[in-house]
Amino acid sequence: MRQLIVHYWKEKVRSPFWQKSIFLNILLGFVAIYLILNFIALSLFADKILLNAYPNQSVIFSFSKILFYYFLLDIVFRFFMQQLPVISIQPYLTLPIRKRTLLHFPLIRSVFSFFNLLGLVLIIPFFIKVIAPTETVSYSLCWLITVISLIFINNFINFFLKKSFSKKPLVVIVLVALIGLLLFMDVTGTVSISIVFANFLSNVSLSGFWVLVPLATLFFFYYLAYALLKNNAYIESPESNVNTKIGKFRTLSNKGVIGSLIGSELKLILRNKRPKSGLYLSIFFLLYGFIFYNELYLDKIYMLAFVGLFVTSALAIIYYQYVFSWESSFFDTFLVQKISANNFVASKYYLFALMCTVSYLITLPYAFINYKIAIVNTAMFLFNVGISSIIIFYSGTFSVSFIDLGKSQFMNYQGTGAHHFIMMIPLFGLPLLIIWLFDSFGMKDYGIYALGIIGALAIIFHKYCINFVSHQLVKQKYRMACGFRE
Repeated sequence: MRQLIVHYWKEKVRSPFWQKSIFLNILLGFVAIYLILNFIALSLFADKILLNAYPNQSVIFSFSKILFYYFLLDIVFRFFMQQLPVISIQPYLTLPIRKRTLLHFPLIRSVFSFFNLLGLVLIIPFFIKVIAPTETVSYSLCWLITVISLIFINNFINFFLKKSFSKKPLVVIVLVALIGLLLFMDVTGTVSISIVFANFLSNVSLSGFWVLVPLATLFFFYYLAYALLKNNAYIESPESNVNTKIGKFRTLSNKGVIGSLIGSELKLILRNKRPKSGLYLSIFFLLYGFIFYNELYLDKIYMLAFVGLFVTSALAIIYYQYVFSWESSFFDTFLVQKISANNFVASKYYLFALMCTVSYLITLPYAFINYKIAIVNTAMFLFNVGISSIIIFYSGTFSVSFIDLGKSQFMNYQGTGAHHFIMMIPLFGLPLLIIWLFDSFGMKDYGIYALGIIGALAIIFHKYCINFVSHQLVKQKYRMACGFRE
C-alpha cells in the first residue's frame, strides 16, 4: 500500500501537464485555499447567522437542517465533478500484487478527496465552537461520528452513480430529479424533510447505540464499492452498450461531408469520458436560472444578460471551449484527408447552433417567471449562435495542448491555455459593453435588442464568419498539430 501511494505521488508530480502548467496549478491551489477558508469562516460564524435567521430554534437543530441541503447537493456535485481513481490500478493488474490491495487502494485514496475535505472544514469548526462546549461528551461524539459518516457515505455512493450512468443513465437521471424534487418540496414547505433529518441526527446523538446505524451504512457502501471495483477491474473493459446504441448516424451521413463530420463529433462526445462528463456537467448549469431569476435581479439588465448568455449556451460553451483540442489525438488525420477547413469549421458551427437551440428551448420556461427573461434570452441566444460561436472557434485555433479523452473532467485542465482566459473577455464583456453604451444614452433596454439584431445578422452571414475562422485555422493548423503531438 505504501509503495502504491509513492507511485501515485510520482505519477502526479512527473506528469507533463503538471510540469508544463505550474502557473495554472498554483492558481488552482489558491482557489482551493480560498474555498477552504470560506467554508471555515462559514462554519465559525454559522451560529450567529442561524440565530438571526431562525431565532426561535436551537442553533444545532438549525445547522442540522442546513446539512440536509448540503448532503443532497454534495451528491450532485460529486457526480458531475469528482474523479474516481479507478483507471490508475490497471497497469498493476499484470504484476504479482494482491488484487485485494489494488482494489482497496483507490477506495482509501478517495477518502482524501477535496469534496470530503470541504465537508470536514464545514463541520469541525462548528463542532469545536458550538457543540463540544455546550453538549455532553456522548452527544458530541455521536453527532460528529454520524455527520462524518454521512460525508464518506456520499463519497462511496458516487461510485455507484458513476458506474450506473454508463449502463443505465435513466436511473441516475431519475435520482437527480428525485433530489431536485426533495429540495423543492422542502423549500416550499410541502414536506419538511430537513426537519425529519435534523430530528434523526438529534435522536442518533442522544442515543449512543444508534450511532452504529450510520457507521454500518458507511461500511455497507464501502463494501459495495469494493465489490463494484472487483467486478470491473480488468485490463480491458467490455465494450459499452453505448456504441451499439449510437449507431452510425446514417441520417447525418446522408447529408454530405458536413453531416458526416457532425455524426463523428457526436460519436466522439458519447464514446469518451471527458467530453461526455463535460456535457453532463453543462446540464447542471442550465438550472442557474433558479438562482438568479428572482426579485433581486429581475430589474438588473446586466445580470439578466449575463445569465441569459450563459444558460442559452451552456451545452455548447462548456464543450466547445476545447473546440479543436478534442481531435488532438487524431488531428493529423484532418491534415492528410480531403476535408476542407471550411467544412470542418462549418460542422462545428452547426452543432454549436444545435446545442444552443436545445439550451434555449430547455430554459424557455423561465419566461413564466417574468416576460423579460424570454426577451433577454432570445436576444442572447441569437448573439451566442451568431457571435459567441465565432469568438470561441477563433480562440480555439490557438490551442496547442493535447487532451486525453479517457480522463475525467474534474480537476483535469489538459488543453487549457492562456487563450481560454483571454477568450472570456470578449465573450462576456462584449455584450455587457454594448448594453452599457445604450445605457449611457438612457436606452438600456435597447441594448438587448441590439444584441439580438447583431446576432441575427451574424447568423444570416454565417458563411462569411465560417470562412474567417477557416482561414485562421489553415494558418495555425501545423502549429496546432505540432503541439498536439507532444
